[in-house]
Amino acid sequence: MSGRSPQRTVIGTAFAVVASLVLWGCGTDGTELRAVGVRAEGCGPGAGKGSGLIVEPGVILTSAHVVAGADTITVQIDADTEANATIVGFDPFMDLAYLQTPAEAATDAIEPSISSDDVEPGSSGRALVFRDGAPTELDVQVQRRVRINTEDIYVEGDITRPGFELTADIEFGDSGGAVYVDGKIIGVLWARTRDFDDEGSYAIDVSRARELIDTQLATGELGPEVDTSRCR
Repeated sequence: MSGRSPQRTVIGTAFAVVASLVLWGCGTDGTELRAVGVRAEGCGPGAGKGSGLIVEPGVILTSAHVVAGADTITVQIDADTEANATIVGFDPFMDLAYLQTPAEAATDAIEPSISSDDVEPGSSGRALVFRDGAPTELDVQVQRRVRINTEDIYVEGDITRPGFELTADIEFGDSGGAVYVDGKIIGVLWARTRDFDDEGSYAIDVSRARELIDTQLATGELGPEVDTSRCR
């Protein structure tokens, strides 16, 4: 790969997300990471559905477009356990969000390592999606780091997101799946690209895109400019 810094404009829109409870992946110490299902009621006749990753007890990382405009949000912890959730981090520009659930609902979750520092072109990893009522792990190869030129989730203004161009057998409905390489979370599946083949996709680089939602979580304030009640 050359030393240039490529820019790519995403073709099409972000995937509609369909996901549910899954236990998946292994950390560097062999422990199991946990993903949960997210259901958001409030925008239109249907419900927003997506996946989320437990990043610490009671805190779920997910996509902002899944929960935008929600009146109620439900997180499915396991087959018999659901918990209400509230938004405690929301970035419509990077399309990332944090949800808060009662801590006791996820006390056995393993906190993942989130870092993309060591990712190089050609790195192999896995992505988790939910298809046909079951969790599915996909092979993923990182093609390169990219700056994704797109729009905010409301399609109102231009934005550039740090991310990765991947080779993966991604289908409509896979948005929101987490991507991990060497046991570390590097990104969240976001959209397909037609730039190089039928298995091209983009993932948002969580390490480089989480500054606002991390600040919101730490301070407990979303900020006056953030409106989580708007539908996309």
